Amino acid sequence: MEAIFSEYLIWVIDIAMTIFFCLYVLKERLRVRTSVLFGLAAALTLFGAAASLGAALYVNDWLPIAIDYTFTALPAWLIAGILLLRWACNESWSRLVFVLLLSIQALQFCQAVTYLLYGLFFPALAEGMFTIADILGFGIPRLLITLPLAVFCQKLYQKLLAAESKQHSRLWVIPLFFVFLYFMQSNLYFVSNNFTMANGFRIIICLCAFVTYSQMASAVFQAANAAKEAEIRAQLAHQLDLQRARVEDLESHAEEMKRIRHDRRQHVQVLRGLLEKGEVKEALAYLKDYEGSMAEAIQPPLCENLVADTLCRRYEALAKQAGVKVFINASLPKDSGIAGSDLAVILGNLWENAVAAALDAAADRRFIRLRIQIREEQILIRMENGYSGVICHEGGRFLSGKPGRNNAEGVGINSVRAMAERYGGLADFTCTPDTFTASVLLYAVR
Repeated sequence: MEAIFSEYLIWVIDIAMTIFFCLYVLKERLRVRTSVLFGLAAALTLFGAAASLGAALYVNDWLPIAIDYTFTALPAWLIAGILLLRWACNESWSRLVFVLLLSIQALQFCQAVTYLLYGLFFPALAEGMFTIADILGFGIPRLLITLPLAVFCQKLYQKLLAAESKQHSRLWVIPLFFVFLYFMQSNLYFVSNNFTMANGFRIIICLCAFVTYSQMASAVFQAANAAKEAEIRAQLAHQLDLQRARVEDLESHAEEMKRIRHDRRQHVQVLRGLLEKGEVKEALAYLKDYEGSMAEAIQPPLCENLVADTLCRRYEALAKQAGVKVFINASLPKDSGIAGSDLAVILGNLWENAVAAALDAAADRRFIRLRIQIREEQILIRMENGYSGVICHEGGRFLSGKPGRNNAEGVGINSVRAMAERYGGLADFTCTPDTFTASVLLYAVR
């Protein structure tokens, strides 16, 4: 009876500290009140300990080898833990599995410390059934070690959250490998006749695991920062292209005005000669032809906003040269309430994606339609373009098909969304079998 009671209390400590570990790591993501979580955790600890103890006693009766007591109920722990954590916080399944495996790794580390202390100082406790002394032997390391590990893993988890990417959803495989390695060493390939050395190896496995997690989180975080820096460089490149395009337009305009001033004298001489001869109709006809040629030579601005006009004219010319039909209806004042650099990022990314997609479309679907309008303090941008009909999307996120992007969400789409959020608006992307639509809502800053 003493052995069963002692083992039950050890289970209570293990489950309570495991729940504490998971909730601490996920504390920034919890959406359930603390009082509700506390009551549920208490009930789960008491009843879960009894169920786990029963499962451990039952399984060990028919297994041909002795299995560490925590592994007998491990599948049930994982299933129950995923379901409860999913209810308590809106995290993905892969992240919850990652946190649960970290909690198991923390439990294994505490057990290895207990058994190492037993081997060094209390060899009698390492043999036979559980006793009252085991409650302190397992409980004290669990209480002392779990909190520092939880703090360490919470910081590690925050780093991983800052590096959102599809590839990171498979990181739970790494702690799973270490949990399996610990299981293999402690239950199947233990160090024969040397209990102390065996647990020393287990501690080394756990330490190597947490060092690996730290390096992994740092690498992922640095990769995310590198991606953000690349995105910033891409935005700066867009702004630089805008400035270059504006300079080219100004130079072209200056050359055109120079030519017009030079040719004006010739046109004046012709008109003067016609009028001196009294040929008024011929003079009027000549003047009409002259006005037509001037209208063709000088394009009127799309809108008063210099950034929008320059960028749209630039991409319109590129698209038309590639055989893409372009329809633009833009109405945006000079002072739109949106910073020129931010507007360049939004329009530049929309144009770049639209032109690239339209070029891949069938000949009769190569089109781009852009509409920009302002209503009070709201700026609405809607761009439609044809595309090939093949597009990657996952959970409302459109994934890039460009080489090197590994089907991650497109940088351009991310940039547009970030800019829309900066101005209190939103960016929505939808598609039909042959048309892709980007809708952006911005609130002008006055």
